[in-house]
Amino acid sequence: MRTLAAILRFVRFPLVWTALGDALAGAAVAAGTPGAMPLDAVAPVLVISPALYLFGMGMNDLVDLGDDRRLGRDRPLARGELSVGPAASVLVVLLGVMMIAAAFVAHHETLVVAAVTLGAVAAYNGAAKRWTATAVLVMAACRAGNVLIGWTAVVGTWRIDLSPRAATGWALLISVGALAGTASLTSALEKRHGLKRFLGLTPSRIVLGCLLLLPVAGSVCVAAAWKMSPWSLVWLAAVPLVLLTSAAVRRLRGPALTAKEGQ
Repeated sequence: MRTLAAILRFVRFPLVWTALGDALAGAAVAAGTPGAMPLDAVAPVLVISPALYLFGMGMNDLVDLGDDRRLGRDRPLARGELSVGPAASVLVVLLGVMMIAAAFVAHHETLVVAAVTLGAVAAYNGAAKRWTATAVLVMAACRAGNVLIGWTAVVGTWRIDLSPRAATGWALLISVGALAGTASLTSALEKRHGLKRFLGLTPSRIVLGCLLLLPVAGSVCVAAAWKMSPWSLVWLAAVPLVLLTSAAVRRLRGPALTAKEGQ
């Protein structure tokens, strides 16, 4: 069970619901109404978006292993709860899952957006996160790309025009990018400038707050696109799912390690 918990923590599994919500919000806003959602076209997004997010989070831990060990961070690789070999295998499996799902994508531009977003993920982990400005911009691009994966699955193009209907699409892109950028900026200020608190909140709580606001932004934008349909409230389910999944991972990790984590 602890190995499973280590893998789930390695890819930051509890937060995958926010990524899935972003992609589905992009698809929902593009569709305009619940009945216009092409389920066969959106189905691959249900696999590509989470796999892409989990791959990026795992890659981040693998790249940061040296720093995490030096600084004593509570990450599974740094603490020896998961070795490098199995961790790398998880990333290979996630890439394979993405490629299999890509075979069922209806529109070529969805594949292009997914590939560009994967490139942005690699760029963030490889070099962009070394500097605050590039870290913020590229992380915002990663999350915006996730929205566009859902958008292109419905309309077949990543381009969002200037029509009144598309205004909601722009609002979703901007809000998702701004929240992701704020979370990245907070993390960068903590690591590089020793930020301890802002407005009475620790950096970790600010980051979590930004990520939990992503489903809220998705719900609001879908509600606007769907003319206040109550189905837009489904996006808010990501918030309790994140919290419940986090609690489940802590239980899997074991009481001794969880207690030490809280010290």
